[in-house]
Amino acid sequence: MTFRPFLALFLATSLGCTAALAQSNQTIVVYGASGNIGGLIVNEALERGHAVIGVSRSPDRLTVEHANFTPVQGDVTDVESFTAVTNGVDAVVISVQGTPEGDFAPENSTHALAASTAAEALTGMEGAPYVLAIGGATTMLPTIEDMLANAPFPVTEGTEPYAMLVGHKVALDTYRASDLDWTVLTPPFNIMGWTFNGLTDTQKRGGYRTATTAFVTDDEGNSAIFVADLAAAAIDEVENRAYVRQRFTVGY
Repeated sequence: MTFRPFLALFLATSLGCTAALAQSNQTIVVYGASGNIGGLIVNEALERGHAVIGVSRSPDRLTVEHANFTPVQGDVTDVESFTAVTNGVDAVVISVQGTPEGDFAPENSTHALAASTAAEALTGMEGAPYVLAIGGATTMLPTIEDMLANAPFPVTEGTEPYAMLVGHKVALDTYRASDLDWTVLTPPFNIMGWTFNGLTDTQKRGGYRTATTAFVTDDEGNSAIFVADLAAAAIDEVENRAYVRQRFTVGY
């Protein structure tokens, strides 16, 4: 009888450790694994001991050499493919954007279609994985008018930039209307060390801050983060799930 409190404490502690380990050692699918940001997210997850399934329409572009990395062919806009790739995994990271050639409807942008595909594929799936999507900076603003007025480049309706920008809002609205466990990580306008043509600096500064209603700014009003810290923030959220069914942003 006198040993039961000790036994109960031991079992509770052991179970707690098991749960922590399960949360730390996940199988994570990364769409956009061959991209600049997606590739850093893959590396960050692998460095932390997770198993990563990198998805690309052309898996030969996935050149990561790691025992815990598996390249697969898949399409983030195809429900059947998405279901097959994500069934049984712990988390899905979606780091994609783009528009079909000649189609500048925001709802047909790659990131908007990825959101609707995830919602259709995962709704009702037993043990459906958690979804984290990398969003667009302007979705921190309240309306499309505000988004267009504060865009970092000229945006005119019916153009590719318009489809890309508004498509991120369509994606966010799709996640909000879904029954998924999701998070949208919205970067600041200034992602340092990254361009559309490649990576220029993958240093980590660390110590970023988060917010859910406005951009994170420093004392001078600047809102920025290094791309490697953005990748770290993505995996931090996959591990901790502090903003489930929310959008949040990061900065120094």
